[in-house]
Amino acid sequence: MELRQALEGVDDLVILYVMAEGQINDKTRRFVEEAGLRKRVRFLVDADSRVIQSYGLLLADPEPMEAGVPHPATYLIDREGRVRLVDVREDFHIWLDPAPLREALASMP
Repeated sequence: MELRQALEGVDDLVILYVMAEGQINDKTRRFVEEAGLRKRVRFLVDADSRVIQSYGLLLADPEPMEAGVPHPATYLIDREGRVRLVDVREDFHIWLDPAPLREALASMP
């Protein structure tokens, strides 16, 4: 099950997707539109990768096309700003299983 399918029933969930400027291209824009992600996801372009750097997510030795690109990461933050879950991946091919997110969401007031 895809993460977005697993979280469809969580009405007040807001997803912020931070992308390095180098990740934005026509293919990315088509994917966002075709998957209907604008309805559910807010996108932030981190032009200088400052946000990515501040969270320690910048790739250490990137290829030229990966400059400024972060490690895939998921942060679940509650309404009070407390971090409830952090998942950082070295391999962008392996996605976070939805179960830990659903469990963390269920435990939130």
